[in-house]
Amino acid sequence: MSESGHKLRVDFQKCIKAGECYYNHLDLFASTNSGFPALKVRDLDNATHLREAREAIEVCPSGAISLG
Repeated sequence: MSESGHKLRVDFQKCIKAGECYYNHLDLFASTNSGFPALKVRDLDNATHLREAREAIEVCPSGAISLG
């Protein structure tokens, strides 16, 4: 079964710019000059991306990352 349909989201109102997402999950996130993460992948279309997204959600200290 495809993992499509899962969308990665960042709530920039909650984000504290800790960088755990882009330090640990370079396939999904990039750092920006502002310190906020940029999404490299929004639609999670494979099991590896979905696993990494779930890991990023777990380590995000502000709870700003979610799946939709």
